[in-house]
Amino acid sequence: MYEGDGSLRMRRDETPEGDTVIRRAAMRMVAGGIAAVLLLAGCGGGGGETSQIPGPPPSGPVSVLAWTPPTTYNDNVPLDPVRDLDYYEVYVRQDPDFADGDQPLVQVAAVAAGSPVTEFTLELIPSLPAGSRLYVSMRAVGIDHQKSAFMAPLAWDRS
Repeated sequence: MYEGDGSLRMRRDETPEGDTVIRRAAMRMVAGGIAAVLLLAGCGGGGGETSQIPGPPPSGPVSVLAWTPPTTYNDNVPLDPVRDLDYYEVYVRQDPDFADGDQPLVQVAAVAAGSPVTEFTLELIPSLPAGSRLYVSMRAVGIDHQKSAFMAPLAWDRS
């Protein structure tokens, strides 16, 4: 459904609390890509269900999933992320085998204050699967409710 570009880069940043985080960008999605960046460092908890309202802000290091919104449909027709996208679905698993039957752990609005949303703090997900290594993927969902393919899974080391 959607097509996007991505690149691979790393950057070290500090949070307002002075914690160091590492940004890693994802590779291009195969059939309906969203480029993503994963800030690595953080911790989480148990299992869960889809939520649109994030929990309280994390107090320690954070892991932020960031992406470039898609700009075309699979048939190369231009896509306006502000007008054509409704939300993103974020998926987290203990293995990289995402499938259509998986339920997203959170939905992130595609637009806020008239601008595309391009990042989400993973620790705001109410219930994360247990484990020090998780895999994160996401899908774009259009206002027509069509979903993109899964983004290539990213390994998230929380230890």
